[in-house]
Amino acid sequence: KYFPHVYGDGRRTLRELILDDPRAGRLPHLYLRRHAARLEEVPAPGQAIRLAFAGSHSRGAIFRNGNDLVTAAMEARFDAIAQRLPEFYFGRFDIRFADFAQVREGQAFTIVEANGAGAESTHIWDRRTTLLRAWADLMRQYRLLFQIGRANRDRGFRPLSLREFRRWHRREKELTPLYPATD
Repeated sequence: KYFPHVYGDGRRTLRELILDDPRAGRLPHLYLRRHAARLEEVPAPGQAIRLAFAGSHSRGAIFRNGNDLVTAAMEARFDAIAQRLPEFYFGRFDIRFADFAQVREGQAFTIVEANGAGAESTHIWDRRTTLLRAWADLMRQYRLLFQIGRANRDRGFRPLSLREFRRWHRREKELTPLYPATD
């Protein structure tokens, strides 16, 4: 996950830098409103202006497929963490770190969010991922989730009824607007 930036040139305003940027210029609805108070500033040459602060593709973060960067030490560490979470069989950890080399050793990171069964594999948002590859990866994920669900039902867990699901969904829709905005 990368947070997009534009870089000052000492001549153009932040507005111009955003609009002229090959990627940011395609998402002005995200960045212009977020930086409204600074749009007429002229950043110094080389000054990095971070455009997104929340790590969400809907807020402008950029995702890259890093599956080839995963090490055995990382897998072992995240598996050990997941093993300590009751009934956690599938998910994704969002982390922050200063040095990726340490993360590759399974060390020196902070988990900022744990996403469970509803978590999608973020590598599907990499612009290099084809639509067919994204669909295939999502279908593999859903197949695994259904297998987990079947195993849990066999253990005696009862799935939500449609009525219960609707009630929980309505409750989520009521609560979501109350959360602080993320920029």
